[in-house]
Amino acid sequence: MFRKLLLLAVLSLSTIAAKAQNDIAIGKMYKLNSKQLNEDREIQIYLPKSYTDTTITPQQYPVIYLLDGESNFNYLTAYVEKLSKYPYPSIPEMIVVGIVNTNRTRDLTPSTRKEENMTEAQKSKIKGESGGNANFFSFIEKELMPYINENYRTMGYNVLIGHSFGGITALNNLLNYTDMFHAYIVHDPSIWWDGQYMLKQYELNPTKDFKNRKLFVTQVDESQNKGGQKEHYSSIQEYNQYMTKTKLKNLSYKYVQYEGEDHGSIPLKGNLDGLRYIFEGFGINFKQIKENPKLVEENYKSFSQKMHFEFKPNEAYLNYIIDYYKKMDEQDTVKYFEQYRDKLHQK
Repeated sequence: MFRKLLLLAVLSLSTIAAKAQNDIAIGKMYKLNSKQLNEDREIQIYLPKSYTDTTITPQQYPVIYLLDGESNFNYLTAYVEKLSKYPYPSIPEMIVVGIVNTNRTRDLTPSTRKEENMTEAQKSKIKGESGGNANFFSFIEKELMPYINENYRTMGYNVLIGHSFGGITALNNLLNYTDMFHAYIVHDPSIWWDGQYMLKQYELNPTKDFKNRKLFVTQVDESQNKGGQKEHYSSIQEYNQYMTKTKLKNLSYKYVQYEGEDHGSIPLKGNLDGLRYIFEGFGINFKQIKENPKLVEENYKSFSQKMHFEFKPNEAYLNYIIDYYKKMDEQDTVKYFEQYRDKLHQK
């Protein structure tokens, strides 16, 4: 009898599990044919939950362009979703575009490598084409960004994230293609590349106007300064020393070293802190809204001034506040936010 009951219980649980199975999707993969690169490129796209909410006015969103998408897309989208979650969002909801590699060394290096600038270990490890940043940026600017802007509701604020070779690619973009992105998150960049090519480029441009861009750079700690990593480590140190002492025009710069992280793991912690740094001041103490209903409007105004770009509260976020204070029977607060929401989103 016990065995029969156990079998029935197992079958019952299996039936329940089978009925409960649903896909958990974080994004979609698309293929773009690039004339700039003369090849097909795979693109990963994540959309915030409110993007498909038909109960609100269609919203517009900032966009993160993520290099090495095949390595970073899955966890970064989880960061973005968690950090932008109501009622305490510390960053805005964002679209994430992951760029999957085909020929990584070609696309993610700023110069054609010179053999005399490479160690024997580097020569044996790094082969093939290099120095394709210019073509890669043409692909992003002339093909990828237009595709994203035409097919998705973007607001025009763009962030670029890069690691290692992707890091020097991001630094090259900031220096020489400054109008493409508004903020950069760069992890353990390969400043050693081609005789410290990118460091020298920055040193040649001490009066460059960076047009109110933000740059967050991470590096591993001293424990990783050994063996074949010494040149990598010391080159980033030299870059940070230059950036710290030069005080470049209209550039917000922050550098962080992480104890206990290696070259592979550093983007995990760095992206979390980098997003918080870029959108520092975005968060609002939800509990203070009752005492000062204008807190949201005032904070977004000051935040926009600080960012040199206009940000508006998402309608879904305002609806969350309205629903919360309806439950609290705070009718004056509800009325204020209904009027504020309708003014912003043309109800």
